[in-house]
Amino acid sequence: MKPNILFIVIDSLRADKCYGDKKTSVTPNIDSLIKNGTYFSQNITSAPATIPSMYSILTSLYPFECVAQEGNFFVINPEINNYVKNLERNGYSCYATLPILISYLGFDKVFKDNLETFHRTSTLYNGLGEKIIQRLKSFSMTESWFYYLHLYDLMWISDPANFNSEDGPDEIRNEKYGENQYERIFSVMDAWLGRILQNLNLKNTLVVITADHGTDIGVYNSEMEESNKVFQELRKHDTGIGFKIGQKIAHKLPKSMSPVRKKVAGKYTSKTDERIKDKVKPELEKIEKSELRPYEKRLMKYSILPITDLYDDKYVVPLILTGYNIPSNKIINQQIRSVDIFPTITDIIGLSDVNYGKRGRSLLPIIQGKNLEELPAYIETATNSVKTQTDNSIGIRTSKFKYFRDRNDPTKNVHLYDLKNDPLEEKNIAEDNKDVVEEMEKHVIEILKGESLEHKQSKKLTEEEIKKAQDKVIHKIKEGTMGEYFDNYDFLRCKQGLSTLLIAKSFNSDK
Repeated sequence: MKPNILFIVIDSLRADKCYGDKKTSVTPNIDSLIKNGTYFSQNITSAPATIPSMYSILTSLYPFECVAQEGNFFVINPEINNYVKNLERNGYSCYATLPILISYLGFDKVFKDNLETFHRTSTLYNGLGEKIIQRLKSFSMTESWFYYLHLYDLMWISDPANFNSEDGPDEIRNEKYGENQYERIFSVMDAWLGRILQNLNLKNTLVVITADHGTDIGVYNSEMEESNKVFQELRKHDTGIGFKIGQKIAHKLPKSMSPVRKKVAGKYTSKTDERIKDKVKPELEKIEKSELRPYEKRLMKYSILPITDLYDDKYVVPLILTGYNIPSNKIINQQIRSVDIFPTITDIIGLSDVNYGKRGRSLLPIIQGKNLEELPAYIETATNSVKTQTDNSIGIRTSKFKYFRDRNDPTKNVHLYDLKNDPLEEKNIAEDNKDVVEEMEKHVIEILKGESLEHKQSKKLTEEEIKKAQDKVIHKIKEGTMGEYFDNYDFLRCKQGLSTLLIAKSFNSDK
């Protein structure tokens, strides 16, 4: 029988908070996994957001190649082959447990009937951990399984307006378990990871632990954590009665008026963004005039107005392999890429009938102690939503340099950092090192050759698909699992091809 695969994604986990002298959390179970397995300290993810980064991992393609745009959201492109399909074709039963929001961005198409979801506020310590353990125990002993587990605990604390540390265990408030809230949450997660892994036979199970992306929050001090709470409230914007009335009118307009609706909605969103920026502008100016270091300024600014960028805080994530055929106590500091993960998994378990994504390669030679040339890692500011604040950049990272520039114009927003001598990326040396910039740009051009950076638009839903989606949404509303999304017109319209009005009418007629 083929070995089982437990694939754990810890949302927003930084590599330096998993291993090394910058870690202050208490993680005996993670430490044990690294001691008894192989750890990659320089795993570079492709994007700073869940959907583009995870589907890049699952396809061994870059985000611009495998993600589709659906309304205001980037979603998994169902037309692109992925490794879950490859595993199923090779006899694996594939399961997943993940936040419901992520499932509505395309994972429902990947795992279908074997998908279990949870509310984004669910954590290992408030019930999710026990549910995962019970699900693991339910898997048949006579089948080979792949279990995708996406944990949201660290991501949840990035919402300070809603996250209340008083609701969690004592460790969250005890500095013994980490110097900031992020580290302490990870300490709590570690204990639960230990309990989950106790239910596995590691001789016949390959355990993979990684992250979709990192986060600035992992290095916040108490001042930054507090400012994040304060400014999250400042960033809120009440739509007002006028907009709400206008929205209701817009919903009743015929389909032929859809372009007009979208144009008006876009203008409103832009105006709202500008109002929020105006609110926080004085605080951003204070930080800019302060005597803080460039890195500290960047962190403080992010605590006020989060912006998606290409700095290492969001891109260097851990990769731990342990269990089946994995050597012990092996630390690998060579740069690798997240697109390499699944080619490595399929190589370790010995699958030959696999449709590889063209970007990834197996890391098994490195694991076995052989040399493997370092490849440059492509990175981009791909997000889950077109509305996300971003500097719209693409770039290349090597173990020596980080290079990025404007997505559409290689002469704009050009950055180059010497990662060996400037790991915090404080001094842009692009102007004085044009030969290096030119060399790094060649890598970008090579990757983009013959490819478009324009994300494909997802196909229009058929009437049957719309009806099916409608029934699904109504069911979710009835059982109370769609509460946080029911009021979000844009989300439901984009994902299900339905208007709020249509849902409401159907829901009422079904009572």
